[in-house]
Amino acid sequence: MAKTLPSEVQVVVIGGGIVGCATAYHLAHAGWSVALIERRKLTSGTTWHAAGLVSETQAVPVMSALAKYGLDLMERLEDETGQNTGFKRNGSLTLALTDARMEELRRKVDYAHGCGLRAEEISTAEAEARWPLLSAHGGKGAFWFPGDGYTNPIDTTMALAKGARMQGAQIFEDCKVERLIIEGGRVRGVETEQGMVRAEHVVNATGMWAREFGLGHGVSLPLQAANHYYVVTDPIEGVTGDLPILRVMDEYAYYKEDAGKLLIGCSEPNATAWRPKGGIPEHFEFDELPCDDEHLYGILEAASERVPALAHSGIRKFFNGPECFTPDARHYLGPITDVAGLWVATGFNSTGIQNGPGAGKALAEWIIHGHMTMDLTDVDARRIVPGLNASDYVADKAAETLSLAYAMHWPFQRKTEARGLRRTPYYGHLVAEGAQFGSANGWERPLVFAEDFTDGFDRQPWFDAWRGEHQALRDDLGMIDLTFGRYLIDGAEAEAQMQRLCGANMAVPVGALVYTHMFNPQGGIEADVTVARLSATRYMVMASAGAEPQTESWLKTQLAGHGVSVVNVTSSEATLAIMGPRARDFLSGLTDADLSNEAFEFGSWQALNIGYVPVRAQRVTYVGELGWELHAPAEFAQQLFETLRAAPDAPRLCGGMAVDSCRIEKGFRHWGHDIGPFDSPVDSGLTFACDFDTEFTGKDAILARRAAGPDSRLLSFKLEDPEALVFGKEPVLRDGEIVGRLTSASYGWSVGGAIGMGYVQRPAGQTLAELAAGPFEVLVAGRRVKATASQRPLYDPGNARMRG
Repeated sequence: MAKTLPSEVQVVVIGGGIVGCATAYHLAHAGWSVALIERRKLTSGTTWHAAGLVSETQAVPVMSALAKYGLDLMERLEDETGQNTGFKRNGSLTLALTDARMEELRRKVDYAHGCGLRAEEISTAEAEARWPLLSAHGGKGAFWFPGDGYTNPIDTTMALAKGARMQGAQIFEDCKVERLIIEGGRVRGVETEQGMVRAEHVVNATGMWAREFGLGHGVSLPLQAANHYYVVTDPIEGVTGDLPILRVMDEYAYYKEDAGKLLIGCSEPNATAWRPKGGIPEHFEFDELPCDDEHLYGILEAASERVPALAHSGIRKFFNGPECFTPDARHYLGPITDVAGLWVATGFNSTGIQNGPGAGKALAEWIIHGHMTMDLTDVDARRIVPGLNASDYVADKAAETLSLAYAMHWPFQRKTEARGLRRTPYYGHLVAEGAQFGSANGWERPLVFAEDFTDGFDRQPWFDAWRGEHQALRDDLGMIDLTFGRYLIDGAEAEAQMQRLCGANMAVPVGALVYTHMFNPQGGIEADVTVARLSATRYMVMASAGAEPQTESWLKTQLAGHGVSVVNVTSSEATLAIMGPRARDFLSGLTDADLSNEAFEFGSWQALNIGYVPVRAQRVTYVGELGWELHAPAEFAQQLFETLRAAPDAPRLCGGMAVDSCRIEKGFRHWGHDIGPFDSPVDSGLTFACDFDTEFTGKDAILARRAAGPDSRLLSFKLEDPEALVFGKEPVLRDGEIVGRLTSASYGWSVGGAIGMGYVQRPAGQTLAELAAGPFEVLVAGRRVKATASQRPLYDPGNARMRG
């Protein structure tokens, strides 16, 4: 007898894969009423055919934390539910065939240690001892991750489902959700083919269906299914149940024991999207895709030499199943900005089995408490740029994400597919001037002006150009395309609402420019912005290109219903920054305006003309030097560029590499790296930007944190070895113990060494001066490098140069 749908629950979870079941499991354990609704059978989309590899060490710290939690949960889930999961923590090893891969994996081991995970470098002989069927020919070394393992995806999901039911969750199979019920901008429930269920919250955990389901409700979720292959051999002597996972990333393959057989999985470099005509078939359930055997021949040929026993074993099964991938290889977790009460947990890039249980926990807690309970910035769904969702775009990007999974993970890696979509008005000029571009939220951004942009863990040929651009900003004059996100806040209540949102005093005169933060009630930093007061009722809020969608989301959700409008006007203006000691003299030759300190103070803006072009000139800097940002209406932007380049003693064009090295020398924080929703201005050294005489969201929490004293503090670091290079996430040690990690890193050409910023633990009772005294070391590819630390910027700590 079919179960009857409830008329109302607190949360409806749509999708019965491991992620949906994990979300229901954790909500039910918290005592919430939950209905999970699955169109077919549990696990029938992607979960059922996953290989089941589970690894602790993931690309970013939050994903590593989610994966570790998931493995720990799998270890105890059978005892809780009585349902076998098939989980085995047999460890994994990775064989490296090149010096570059050795460097990458040594840095991965450092990163793992910084995340509190076990990892070590081992010899090829030890790798062969741990994996007796392996031929380590050509190997440079190997790496052992003892916390890894594998699980049975179906059994693990069924255990989560059983655990959810045991706590009161209701699960309905063979029940398709037809649509969301949205009233007044808020989700109110779902309409299914069996009737309606009212709910305060709805979670879209529909995997490869999530994009189309989202589009049906005006929600953008850029992801796409790709063809994902593995083969299963006949039984092979010596394949035992205690065999670790083996990865040979340089051959794009992994090996997993499968009941006496080997499952050989492929993350091939020429991956393809799965784009069935007319969309995913309605009947799709536990289905396989056609398998292009020739697509795998190169990988299988290398595998037969890597595991000689394969030469005498047949292939029992060629398998191709769809897995969904996102353009940036990170999943989507969190609220949907434009539909209150709608949440998403999807796009797991073939890591849903290891990350799904932790993601379910994190999302459940977010729903329950109304805010993150751990820093999920790297996977926050609010990072989505709605315009980056064309079907061709997401298909090309999904294939690229899979193709790069086992490729070299270079420190400055630039993706090549679907590029050039978002261009500032200066793009054509910058191409002609020799810019090498990176991408940020789809924007093409110059990195450096050089003949080529190579990648590696050592110094590259373009470093000389980078140094020259850095020195131009420091010692002469540079020009930067700094076009970024901007939002117009307008209305009679604008000042009152900006006072409520911002830590700084926003009751400033027209013409003022304010650097400020917006905080959540817990005192964490939700936005890092510069604000120009344009009129009595109007403010321009400006955020970095990398934080553009998150800033817009925060403004919209916090200002809705408060008598002001929020309009994204990013496309209406373009920005060129003129920075360096010659900035005043150079610009004075192009305008009638008085640019002296007395007439044009730091932290102010003025409307003026550069040549023929009207601009809003803002006296501010992100590199720590005298300078102005010139914001021109988009239709005037190219003329502005041409005017500046044609002027006598024109500035040198500079890219993002030089901006980053200058800003880290100067100790300027970057949202999403150095600061975010879980970082207090007390810990990050930013209370100077708070006006505690005003009332703003998060003030009480910040004051309490300041009174108690931070248990960690963001410091600036300079490595003593001038040849060492750091790229971010390197562990920081004090007295031989890991006490933090670098959040940003670069090379400080002005200070003569690798530099970074990072939070380090502060022992109770220790002053900040005592904390900064160290001694500190930074782990660089397994080597401890001495580093000096400072609370103040490494360069111009008194701010004399930018205010000169």
